[in-house]
Amino acid sequence: MKIIIGIPAFNEEKNIGAIVAKLKMKYDHVIVCDDGSSDMTQTIASSLGAIVIKHHKNLGYGAAIKTIFNESKKIDGDVLVTFDADGQHSVRDAEKLASEIICCKEDVIFGSRFSGKVADVPMVKRLILKFATYITNFITGMHLTDTHNGLKALKVSAVRKLNIDISGYAFESQLIMQVSKHKLHYKEMPTHVYYTEYSIKK
Repeated sequence: MKIIIGIPAFNEEKNIGAIVAKLKMKYDHVIVCDDGSSDMTQTIASSLGAIVIKHHKNLGYGAAIKTIFNESKKIDGDVLVTFDADGQHSVRDAEKLASEIICCKEDVIFGSRFSGKVADVPMVKRLILKFATYITNFITGMHLTDTHNGLKALKVSAVRKLNIDISGYAFESQLIMQVSKHKLHYKEMPTHVYYTEYSIKK
């Protein structure tokens, strides 16, 4: 099975090198969408063997994910795992999601900070995420505990059915609506998020 890791990144020269290096030790196909960065994100990621697609200006998180979706179809992979570039996600969690999506019947696995042991999420952020999850579940008829987690695993056959045209973070809700609309099978898996002063500011 061909596993692709997709990383949206904007001005992440501080973290992108360590993240790409760790992921390249496990996976041959690492895509970085440099969403209009003005720093060394593109240069660092390219030097470590990532496939880098550069947006000439900052288009937004959703636009970066859409670019990664499109590139994953060209590579003709089997599985795509999306992974944030700010250092919050664990490579070990990405491995777990990748291994599970290969052998399970589901089309999409959503990472969740609130499935199982609750992560150390700042209180205000936790309240906002819970409210967003409630609204999204109400609108879509889905049953998720975390609707805005950047760590996901998708079969590329499912990616081909998803039509994302929202550029900002609201794309998360649109993606979930698309999963519901196309009646794709899904589930959640617990993930750990490591909050730092840097990632919270981002």
